[in-house]
Amino acid sequence: MRTACIAALGMSGCASTGPRDAYPHERAFPRGFTPPISTATGRPIYGWGGDPAGHGEPAPGSPSHTPVLFIHGNTVDATYWNKARTYFRAAGYRDDELWAPSHGHGGTTTFDSNDLSAPTLNAFVDEVQRYLSKRAGRRIRQFDIVAHSLGVTAVRQWLTQTNRWHEVRNFVAVAGANHGVWTALPDARGPSRIASFELAVGSPWLAQLNAGGETAGATRMMTLYDGTGRYDVLFPEPLQDSPALAGATNIAFNRAADTWAGGYGHLELPREPATMAVIVDFLRAADEAVPPAAPPQLAQRGDTVQATTPDTALHCAAGGRYPDRATPMLRAAAIPADQWLTCYAHNPRTGLSSPMARFARRPAAVSSVPLTLAASPPPGPYADPATITLTASEPGALIVYSTAGTMPDSGAALYRAPVYVAAPVTMTAIAIAPDGRQSAPLRLRYDISLEYQDALHTLQRQLDPATPVEFEGRNRSGH
Repeated sequence: MRTACIAALGMSGCASTGPRDAYPHERAFPRGFTPPISTATGRPIYGWGGDPAGHGEPAPGSPSHTPVLFIHGNTVDATYWNKARTYFRAAGYRDDELWAPSHGHGGTTTFDSNDLSAPTLNAFVDEVQRYLSKRAGRRIRQFDIVAHSLGVTAVRQWLTQTNRWHEVRNFVAVAGANHGVWTALPDARGPSRIASFELAVGSPWLAQLNAGGETAGATRMMTLYDGTGRYDVLFPEPLQDSPALAGATNIAFNRAADTWAGGYGHLELPREPATMAVIVDFLRAADEAVPPAAPPQLAQRGDTVQATTPDTALHCAAGGRYPDRATPMLRAAAIPADQWLTCYAHNPRTGLSSPMARFARRPAAVSSVPLTLAASPPPGPYADPATITLTASEPGALIVYSTAGTMPDSGAALYRAPVYVAAPVTMTAIAIAPDGRQSAPLRLRYDISLEYQDALHTLQRQLDPATPVEFEGRNRSGH
């Protein structure tokens, strides 16, 4: 056994982990699977899935269960989930239905970042989907996700930036800092400062993540956390309910059965038999999607939004809100005047949904004036987090953006206020006018860099402020 001093989510604490958590990282992906490059490390990710050593490759064919992706938190890697993999196997899951990436640094010297993890998660989901679809001979459209600690907010950021809620059937969020964590300092310094900037209580980054609603689309969401403020040292009072999400099934596990004799701590919560049973039961409570079915589509007809397939219900919300499972079901939705309407379609018979999309009333005539989009400050290296203002040439235009390496569509992250960027990211943004015109994509690289900060404060510059800043824009491990 080794003792891992974790600083999950920009916080610190020590916990005992098993020998499988030690280096070297486990790389146990099947033949034909290409591990994507980690945005944080610049190297192919480690992890497991499909054909772990010693268990053999299942025969080609469709998975019996919706594939499960396990997403780890800070200072650990995919081996953190080895115990959960054993439990899920015993519960009847096949090896090709269980996947876990090591998406970040996997150590205590440099913490991972939500913004840096989101593009890696997107690439990993793409590759798992490609691999399983090829083996099954049909497109695998949905996944279940079980995430822990920083993995929770990283997955939520990935979903928001990429508009892929319709591909996640269930999302189990264990001990995530959805409303901040006490050890994440808003004025942190050092190589692990990004996670602290993102997850400090009241941070602009969390305000962006939670804007418009904390549960979106048809995804079933469950949170699992301590709730007593005693056993998970990262969430003492008054933050004992920080992991809860409005609209989710929230289970404060230790609070529900608290005897003062001890409860599960931060590292234990997602991988003890009692809690893993709760997770598996939640996943099984959802119907499996009908394999050959196609997802429903949305269409605008005049001033209404409709689904293009029968047996489909619309869920819509105005004013920048995200519709979710609790939003009333409609056959058609009227688009309000002077507001964008956000909708998705869900077919309860097939279990499939459309991507999120936004609609506005169309004017009688389409303008011939090109729609443009501008950003301030300009892209480049910055020593501290930047706040990016996006401005469309027409006031009524919708602005959407992505920092996950994807081209945004109308359902991607909505620009509501200047975007707070704490990590080195590439932002792609577009503006959409009510008449359907789109701006050219604006691609912006903001290099929030500890190295640049160091270069600005060298002894030579302190003695002579006119000394040029020698910085080439290359970060150490993405930080």
